Amino acid sequence: MRHLILPTLGLLLLGSAHAEKTYVELVLDASGSMYSRLEGGQYRIAAAKDVLSDFISRLPENPDLEVGLRVYGARTDATAAGACQDSHLEVPLKGLDRTALLNTVRSATPRGATPIVYSLQKAVEDFPKEGRKLIVLVTDGEESCGGKVDAVLEAMRARGIEVDVRIVGFDLRPGAAKSFEGLGRFENAKSAAELAAALGRAVADVAAPQQQRVGATVALTVRGQPAPAGATVRFEPALGGEAVEFSPAAQPGSFAAQLAPGAYLARVQAPGVAAQTFGGLEVVVGGANAFRFEVASEQPVKVEVSPTDPVAGGKVKVRYSEAPGGKGHYLTVVPKDAPDTLYLSWDRAEATSGEVELTVPDETVPLEARFHLALPAGGTRVTGRSAPFSAKKVTARVTAPAEAPANTEIEVRWEGPNNDTDYITVVPEGAPEGTYLDYAYTREGNPVKLRLPVGAGRYEVRYTSDRNPTVQARTTVVAKASTYALEAPAQVQGGSEVEVRWTGPNNTGDYITVVKAGAPVGSYLDYAYTREGNPVKVRVPLAPGNYEIRYSSEAGSPNPTLASRPLEVTAVSVTLKAPASVRAKESFEVSWTGPNGPGDYITIVPVGARDGTYLDYAYTREGSTVTLTAPEQPGQYEVRYASEGTQGTYGRVAIEVK
Repeated sequence: MRHLILPTLGLLLLGSAHAEKTYVELVLDASGSMYSRLEGGQYRIAAAKDVLSDFISRLPENPDLEVGLRVYGARTDATAAGACQDSHLEVPLKGLDRTALLNTVRSATPRGATPIVYSLQKAVEDFPKEGRKLIVLVTDGEESCGGKVDAVLEAMRARGIEVDVRIVGFDLRPGAAKSFEGLGRFENAKSAAELAAALGRAVADVAAPQQQRVGATVALTVRGQPAPAGATVRFEPALGGEAVEFSPAAQPGSFAAQLAPGAYLARVQAPGVAAQTFGGLEVVVGGANAFRFEVASEQPVKVEVSPTDPVAGGKVKVRYSEAPGGKGHYLTVVPKDAPDTLYLSWDRAEATSGEVELTVPDETVPLEARFHLALPAGGTRVTGRSAPFSAKKVTARVTAPAEAPANTEIEVRWEGPNNDTDYITVVPEGAPEGTYLDYAYTREGNPVKLRLPVGAGRYEVRYTSDRNPTVQARTTVVAKASTYALEAPAQVQGGSEVEVRWTGPNNTGDYITVVKAGAPVGSYLDYAYTREGNPVKVRVPLAPGNYEIRYSSEAGSPNPTLASRPLEVTAVSVTLKAPASVRAKESFEVSWTGPNGPGDYITIVPVGARDGTYLDYAYTREGSTVTLTAPEQPGQYEVRYASEGTQGTYGRVAIEVK
């Protein structure tokens, strides 16, 4: 996994003789698809955790090395609001806090979307100005939030820094490297074996200054007493490789070994006691690496599951009792034949009894719930298991119109498991799994409504899930081109309202706006939704020039232009006729000509008053001749034609108050 990342990191660390700080930020994908399996059968999230834990354990103790960890997709469901901003710096770039890094990696729970570009933009912001900077992105998917690689490069330019980026993919589709072009070096690991081999090659370079093995000790007890002669302790690398047998030490029940730093599981055997496995162990550079294992045949924790025939990918309640209580214990549901070190959906179980709700794998293999006992010196041990049970697969189906106008709503009926993160979406035909545009969760009802994209073409309605991007059902919908047209004057006066007749589907979010000619797609000034009627009125800018009237929609990002027509805006022309003088508090008439835009008004104010000032006033919509009342204070005043929309003054004429 690291053979493209860590050699560069190793060079950075080897170059630390100049005392230049090296900043490395790991970015971990915790999107829902990480629950999928690699080719070798290992769950992606389990492989990622083992790989990163091993990597972190091997990092050298270097005062010039600062390592941080950012995780995305772990807090928000993929299609929920905020999913594309679900990226958090869990461990800041301050030294090498190995404990915080390892705890964060081990506790990450896949859940949401894949906001790669947003995460990398935030990662760029995490770095200080000085020092060498490296981002290591570990992902099993491509960008799912519409981000563009150029935005990351722009973030670097904006900060005035250079950041080396390395991308490691987990079994990504062919051609995935193209989506990362221009961003950094990319490699795709297709199996757990490739991941481990790459890591082995790379870590050797990173830890080159500290290639020697480190010492580790084990204190082994049986019912609280030192283990008798004949007990054995063996550490097996979590990523595979040669096991290390511990040798008995001078003290009874004590064992010691020299071994490479990394992630391990321990297999322990004592006379008269069944062999036991302890997982989640890390042997680290610069650490005490002192482990304590109790191997007595303890009273097992009672674990029960209901229902015993859940829907695959659905929920079960897991009850436990006769537990020891204490911090760090947890429950998980995994395939029955999985190693004791595996955990997927999990929740804490720190009381002596209780109940939690867990998500079962989206598979029909035999399963079991397990109670993991947290060990005082680190790691866990399984001390309770439920009876085996199996999840049932529910066949999904979607029914939708064969064709419909583009950018309109369609009704979709569905059948399926209706798990809490299942949803229906519409995407271009052949889009990669995990892609979504408009969507609705199945829990919202049946049928659901989806909006077709604005472009004509062939699309698919899909039944899928946040947790598993595999498409469970699909049907094709042909989006027919909708008809759009605009009718409006070719020329209007600046600041006035223009009446626009429109032709279009009048979908939710459709609107008419006026913009500068050639303005970027998605631009808007004053606007009116088509739902407000036909015709609608929009106010044009004051500045003369060439503009466009556009029929647009909030259905896309940026909002697409579906129809447009040119509009010439001429300079504002205003005339005012008022008496040269009036008496204080006297009513007088003012005749005017002008744009008569919404919010335009006639007022009287002292000479030199700032724009937006007003005393008595009348809106132009009240008529071409309006009546005002002069102020009580005699003096020099002016009658103004002004507007609420711009706080500007379009015309003025002097008047004396006597």
